[in-house]
Amino acid sequence: MINIPIMSKTISVISQKQGTGKTTIAVNIAATLALFEKKTLLIDCDPQSHLSRYGGISPKESSETLYHGFMGKTSARQLAIQTPIDFLTFIPSKPNLFLTEHRLAIKPGKELILKKIIQEIKNDFQYIIIDSPSSLGFFTICSMAASDWVILPITCNFSTLDEITDLNEVLKIVQEQLNPDLKIAGTLFNQCSGKDELNHYFSENELGAIPYPSFLTTIPTDDTIRKSGILGKPVALYDISAKASQTYFDLSVELIKKIA
Repeated sequence: MINIPIMSKTISVISQKQGTGKTTIAVNIAATLALFEKKTLLIDCDPQSHLSRYGGISPKESSETLYHGFMGKTSARQLAIQTPIDFLTFIPSKPNLFLTEHRLAIKPGKELILKKIIQEIKNDFQYIIIDSPSSLGFFTICSMAASDWVILPITCNFSTLDEITDLNEVLKIVQEQLNPDLKIAGTLFNQCSGKDELNHYFSENELGAIPYPSFLTTIPTDDTIRKSGILGKPVALYDISAKASQTYFDLSVELIKKIA
């Protein structure tokens, strides 16, 4: 019998601004993909390690984290832990990840270390979701360099267009210097109650000026999402019948089709 390798897709959730719901989006996309029985790896590439505090996916303290992978102290398979959700595996982080940027300062190609870590186990998964810091610094660059696609979560506010302009410049640099195959899955409007709220903040011309396609699905401001986050659970595990859960299932279906 011939083993056909899985055609894996690596997707980073990128935002330079705090408060866009980036980590919440990453964990809920990963969880819903797993609930669709897609083999999924979720990586916490943020030294603040908010994702690693989700008890619903990381119920036990891990001695080895992404820091050890960056420093070459352990393999990707040793880092990866099975979560309580079937089909979902997780690589956690701790604040010591901050140290790697300094310790690797003069190492050539340090921006590609995460890509090499992922390549060790990429063929074991259909989807790899990376949560990166709320900045355009080293770990975000590493995430983009390691990814096939990026999702850009943005909120409905008047500074959104300026933020996209700044992010666009960094994306172009990464594409030119580190990852020419990097593609934009789309902008994702979060904390946004659909088209009416979009039209309140943006004219048609302003929306048309966003240089990337937008997901049709928008993530609403929803108390279920807030409560599930407080409890450290993906929203579908907190209340699978909630409207917010269905929204994330819709988003995951849209994502699968977009990047097929």
